[in-house]
Amino acid sequence: MASRGGYRPEGSDGSDHWHRESIAWQYKISSINKGRLRLALFFHLLLGLFMFFRLLPGITGALGFAVISLRRLDLPHPRPWEYAWLVSLVAAVIGWRSTPQNNIFLLKQFMLGLVVFGLSPVFFGLFDLKRDIMLYLQERKYTYEMFGFPAVLLWTAFMLIALQLHSFSLYFSYVLLGSWKPRVLEKLKAR
Repeated sequence: MASRGGYRPEGSDGSDHWHRESIAWQYKISSINKGRLRLALFFHLLLGLFMFFRLLPGITGALGFAVISLRRLDLPHPRPWEYAWLVSLVAAVIGWRSTPQNNIFLLKQFMLGLVVFGLSPVFFGLFDLKRDIMLYLQERKYTYEMFGFPAVLLWTAFMLIALQLHSFSLYFSYVLLGSWKPRVLEKLKAR
């Protein structure tokens, strides 16, 4: 490698760089979108941690434990879609595990789990809270309160954030599938 003022091969002025090797497009795209997917999954897990603490009084009550400090929070009863959404954390862990070795099978399982346990409960929750959302928007009335705020606002904010995270995760996963497939096709052709 020549320095600025050092030796340069005869007949080369440095403008012939276009023919040199470069990183293939699928590796660039894979690297970028792996980072993006991991960031989205990190926020998914963080959101799941908040949901777990929100559901903790209901979970301990269902298991037969009476934790006085949790009952003092006076949270509304958990809704079924919240429990279903909590299962999407398993899909997030599967998605995280798919990235180190470009595991297409695990990535597809993540995408399926995210649609079934991530997006479906969010859409069901929006449908379930539709009447409460409309009542709050029109008359500023609400039935439950959490941490000094109307519960319907917190649920709606949670669902909008989750919907956005899941949409981004699915998009990044779809792009990763496209960038990982050429490598699989090359392996199959080599056999």
